[in-house]
Amino acid sequence: MINSSNKLFHTNSIMYSFKHQLFILLFLIPLLSFGQTQVSGVVKSSKETLIGVTIWLKNPTSGKNIGASSDVDGKFIFQNVAPGKYTLSSSYVGYKEFVNNSFVVGSEPVIVSIELEEDSKLLSDVVVRTVVKKETASALINTLKASYIVADGLSIESIKKTPDRNVSDALKRVSGVTIQNDRFVLVRGLADRYNSALLNKTQLPSTEPDRRAFSFDIIPTALIDNIIINKGAAANLPGDFAGGLVQITTKEVSGDFASASLGVSYGSLSTFQNFKLIESVAFPSIFPATNTFRVSGNGDKRAYTKLIDSPGITESSSIPNINGSVSFGVKKNNWNVLFSSTARNTFSSNTTERIDYLSSTDLAYKYKDINFSQTKSLSGLLNVVYLGENRYSWKTIANYQTEDYFLNRTGENYDNVQNVFSNSSNAIRKMVVNTQFDAKIKTWDFNVGYNLMLRDQPDYRVNPTASYLNSGDPFLTAWRDTYRFWSVMDENSGNAAINKSIGDFKVGMGYLKKYRNFKARVFRYETIDMLGEITNNTDRYTADFDLASGYVMYEKEIGLLKLNTGLRTEYNVFTIGTADFSGQKVNVQREYLDLLPSLNLTYAATEKTKWRTSLSKTLARPEFREVANFAYYDFVRNAQLLGNKDLEKSDIYNVDFKWELYPNAGEIFSVGVFGKKFIKPIEQIVADGSVPSNLALTYTNPPSAIVYGLEMEFRKSINSWLDLYSNMALIQSEVEVQGVKRQLQGQSNYALNGGLNFHKGNNTINLTYNRVGDRIASVGFQGYPDIFENSRDVIDIVFLRKYNKGEIKLAVSDMLAQPTVFYQKPSRDLIKTNNETSVSLTVNYNF
Repeated sequence: MINSSNKLFHTNSIMYSFKHQLFILLFLIPLLSFGQTQVSGVVKSSKETLIGVTIWLKNPTSGKNIGASSDVDGKFIFQNVAPGKYTLSSSYVGYKEFVNNSFVVGSEPVIVSIELEEDSKLLSDVVVRTVVKKETASALINTLKASYIVADGLSIESIKKTPDRNVSDALKRVSGVTIQNDRFVLVRGLADRYNSALLNKTQLPSTEPDRRAFSFDIIPTALIDNIIINKGAAANLPGDFAGGLVQITTKEVSGDFASASLGVSYGSLSTFQNFKLIESVAFPSIFPATNTFRVSGNGDKRAYTKLIDSPGITESSSIPNINGSVSFGVKKNNWNVLFSSTARNTFSSNTTERIDYLSSTDLAYKYKDINFSQTKSLSGLLNVVYLGENRYSWKTIANYQTEDYFLNRTGENYDNVQNVFSNSSNAIRKMVVNTQFDAKIKTWDFNVGYNLMLRDQPDYRVNPTASYLNSGDPFLTAWRDTYRFWSVMDENSGNAAINKSIGDFKVGMGYLKKYRNFKARVFRYETIDMLGEITNNTDRYTADFDLASGYVMYEKEIGLLKLNTGLRTEYNVFTIGTADFSGQKVNVQREYLDLLPSLNLTYAATEKTKWRTSLSKTLARPEFREVANFAYYDFVRNAQLLGNKDLEKSDIYNVDFKWELYPNAGEIFSVGVFGKKFIKPIEQIVADGSVPSNLALTYTNPPSAIVYGLEMEFRKSINSWLDLYSNMALIQSEVEVQGVKRQLQGQSNYALNGGLNFHKGNNTINLTYNRVGDRIASVGFQGYPDIFENSRDVIDIVFLRKYNKGEIKLAVSDMLAQPTVFYQKPSRDLIKTNNETSVSLTVNYNF
């Protein structure tokens, strides 16, 4: 168990006026003055411009070396160059090195043309010994353009122009991608359980106890180079996804550097407010086992109860949110080493109105919740790369995150004829460690990785008080509804893979092993000083997962046609070990052998246009939690989440058609259509027999479903100082259950992103817009309609000013702060939560 005794503070939700934020914004805008010296140019050979060439500008006096990379048109640029004498050099595989030791920079911008001379000796026997730059928008577009499969992505260069501090924030900028609960990814409108994630080459586990999903907010954007979402399948990729396979590439280093950043942010509802928290308490190691406690006498139970502290509510004023990072890289001979670390401390507060109905007109309850939360995060990354005749790399990333929540609830429960005055507190501790070793030796490619995921939920508490409705009587504790819950979940996974290129063929095999252990202790108070244990035999489970895979893939360029086809085989065995309420052991076993063919065709109609076609079969396996019969109680939603031991995997058949145009460097225009056929899709539903005061959510397999849609992306340089970009997805789905047709649970019918980027010299202003369509949050049943989540407009603006030694970024996030609403059709709002606008200022400094 990960213990924590840190005291975390929360605030009241009192909204400052937007004029106050604009005052801050206008006060800081003068920092964004214009005009600095720059060096730009083009790299070419005697025949053509060259892409991806590394150019270095070295100051002989200070010894500082700064680098740039040429884009798809061979162009490069250095910003913020101080006047003086420099050494300009450039190198590229197959060409002689270019060196100018007397390159002079004055006060005016400098334009230079570099022509590299071919080296016939190098061309006959070339060995790559450089780290390819992946972080620029142009490099990402090059990668997508050269890809055999349908994919979209985002570079760190683009992310820096947004307020996004973690991967979940950034992913919503990708075409067809939306974010749920600020951390979970939906691709092409499909629920988070239909997507998978790779960190470098290691598959990431589910971080949640109540759903199959990876919490992307634990990976800071400061530690990554780019994100690519594969929407089509290939034989050398994992087959367990339907929406998208999110591939996150962490940073590498191509030269010596050191940098640091510090940022602060102001939340309109949460900063400088009265913040509330109940401190979490670690479960005592000397507390007796469940059976021992239950058979103890009341005197012993009271003595045991005293082992568990019951802290009261702590109040304090919240400070502004703070984040910072340090990074340094070293390149020496064939070694490249990168270390980076980030930390953040974030407060949040909002109010929520909740109602539900006993019938079409009669209310079940009407509550007002005031929510407080604080998140602390510390992340570190260490990448070591050796570039010799062969390439070796060791990459490690670790994150530890604490989340603390407090909720104060007031209102009326008409079902129980009560006035309610209650509070609840929750604490979550997460740790993820991912480490992997890669080697590329001639035509062989090896990978070995290990992933550790720890999730501790210490002291989830519910403290309910109530009085008879409208009686004026004092509030008394409802002992039978009190709740204290502790849980620990740990998952260890290891993976290994080997790949071999044989001419136009590539073959490989891999193995993934996962083991999870989950256990919980659950109590309620019998009296003010004595706990009673209500832990069930279902409140623990173990899970064992084995996946062996192999593939053969063929890639070939035939004139203007690029062909990628192959067959992947995955053999999976997993076992869930738990028990029923009587204590009888229950083992859920699954064994699957799947053949997953894929075909990807790319036709280069012209030098700048491509047509893509993709056909594939993928699958979606049940997650451990979806099968285990553990019941998780959520006080906030007033619901229990139950597993379904009869849940089966889903087979998915996919088709994609896409047209792409690349007019100029960094520009793209694309239109694509896609379709998916699901056999036994996996959905979360409201179980039959649920009532508003005690909803039961579980999982099921409808017979089939279809999803189809249209995607468009547009990125264009209007002139030298204005770029426009937008992407849109229109999505439809249909699933039929007991003669009733509806859209898939979690699927939005559209997603829209757009932005304007103004840039001149060292200054950038970036305005972004995001909106996603309404989606079914939970599927209802006869007499209880589906619960939908509304769409809302999100507008962000960023001011970025670059200096010789760094940059300053001022950002305003969620300027409109429209509420989040869950409702039932035609027009019955159930949950309405307000959102806050935040203003942040970040300073980056390069040493």
